[in-house]
Amino acid sequence: MKHLLRLFFVLALVFGSTHYAHATNFHVTVLDPSNICVSNPSACVIFDTTAPFSATFSASTCQIAGVPGLPSDPTTYGCLGLFNATSDPITSINLSFPGLGALTFQCDTTGPGVIFSGASCGSSGGVDTFDFYDGSLDPLHLAIIYENGADPDLFDGTGTVNTPEPASLPLLLTGLLFAGLYLGKRRNLLLGITQK
Repeated sequence: MKHLLRLFFVLALVFGSTHYAHATNFHVTVLDPSNICVSNPSACVIFDTTAPFSATFSASTCQIAGVPGLPSDPTTYGCLGLFNATSDPITSINLSFPGLGALTFQCDTTGPGVIFSGASCGSSGGVDTFDFYDGSLDPLHLAIIYENGADPDLFDGTGTVNTPEPASLPLLLTGLLFAGLYLGKRRNLLLGITQK
């Protein structure tokens, strides 16, 4: 009888501890996403225009997007898909890549389907920058950033986007409205007027 009780005690410990461990295996949480990027195919979904995103290029992104006139060698071109998941238009895109070496490059703003009509590209301190502006990537729209002539594996950097700043007059009026409400409330308190 004594051995039987010990056996039941050991079984209770084993099954009890196993059952207890399963109770806290995982947790579920709802988060507000920042920008989400994947590398192959290379694409980023922009949720937060104030947060930088990972900028990489891949030939498969160009093929999936159906970019016309692709070279036959996939090691000579690459694309990055950029999806605007915000409620504001994106008015500029800024990309920076360290380690492109002595490659020479230019930023094109002409041709069919071009979104931005202005560009500024350059190198400084081993970092190459590509800035595109004077255009708009509307909310819930996709842009394809295309490079041709270099190995897409060289492009591993960061990007940022900008949205239009609020118009100055509505911003000023909003500020004046809140200042007036604050001063009015303060005046009523000083005069001893209270609402019941």
